[in-house]
Amino acid sequence: MPQFPRTLLSFLAAISFPCALACADTLSELRDDRAAIERVYHDHRTGTKPPFEQAMPRELLERLVQGARHKEAVLLKVYQVTVTPEMVEAEVRRIESTTRAPEVLAEIKQALGGDPARFSRSVARPIVVERILRQRFENDDALHAGPRAATEKARQQLLAHQAVEGMRDSTWELGSRPAEAAPPAPSVPQAQQASASSGSYSNEATAQVAQPLGGGQDKPGDRKLYFEDLDPELQNVLRVQLQKPGDVSAVIETPSSFLVFQAKEKSAAVLTASCLTVPKRSYDEWLTQHPVTHP
Repeated sequence: MPQFPRTLLSFLAAISFPCALACADTLSELRDDRAAIERVYHDHRTGTKPPFEQAMPRELLERLVQGARHKEAVLLKVYQVTVTPEMVEAEVRRIESTTRAPEVLAEIKQALGGDPARFSRSVARPIVVERILRQRFENDDALHAGPRAATEKARQQLLAHQAVEGMRDSTWELGSRPAEAAPPAPSVPQAQQASASSGSYSNEATAQVAQPLGGGQDKPGDRKLYFEDLDPELQNVLRVQLQKPGDVSAVIETPSSFLVFQAKEKSAAVLTASCLTVPKRSYDEWLTQHPVTHP
C-alpha cells in the first residue's frame, strides 16, 4: 500500500470532514424546506386534520426527500440525463407564469425565506426530475415490450374473429353535447394532471398519467358519454379506423397502457366499441429495482 506524506493525509482529512458535514447539511436543509412547503399545504387543507407534526413526521419528510434524490440518481444512471441549472430556471418561470394558486405560491416562497435558490432546489428541481424521468420511462420501448406484444396478440385475435377476455364496452354520442349537459367523467384513457403526493409537491409537481378505462356498458339512466370529450388524437384514430361494426383499431399507446378497440355499433348518432387496456410496467415498482448509492 503506498505511503502518503503525513502532510497530505492531514490535508485530505481537513477537506473530507467539512465535505461530510456539507452533505449532511444539504439533506437536512432539504428536509427542512420540504417541511416548510408541506406546512403551507397543510394549513390550506380544510376539514378535520391532524396536527402537522403528526401528519408529516420527520421520518416521512426524510423519506420524501430521499425519494426525490433517488429519482434524480436513477435519471442519471439509467438515461444519462443531468438536470442543469437552465432546466430548473425554466421550470421556475413556468411555475410562476402558469400557477392557478398565486397566493399559495407566494406563501411557499415566504416559507422558504424568500430565497430563490431554496425555491429552485426544493420545488422546481424535483418537478423537472419527475417530469423527465416519467417521460423517459413511459416512452422506453424496451421496458414495455411485453405489454405491447400482448396487446398486438390480442389485436390479431380480434382480426381473426376470436374472443379476447378483458374487453369492456363504451358508447359515445357522436353529436355535440348540449350546453346544459355537464361533461362526463372520462371513459377512456386521457392525459390528465395528477399530483404525486408520495414524492412530489401537491400543488405544482404533476405528471402525465393515463386514467384507466372505466364505465362499462351504459345502463338506462346513466349519464351519456360524448365522443367530443375524448382526447383529440384518440378521436382522430377512432373516427378513421372504426368505420363499421367489427373494425379493429391499431394498438394505441398512452402514458400508462396500450389500448386496442373493436367497433360494435356505428351510426350517425352513436359509436359503441369494446376496448382492451393492457397496463405498462409500474413506474413505482421499476424505481425500486434501481437502487443507487446516495452521497
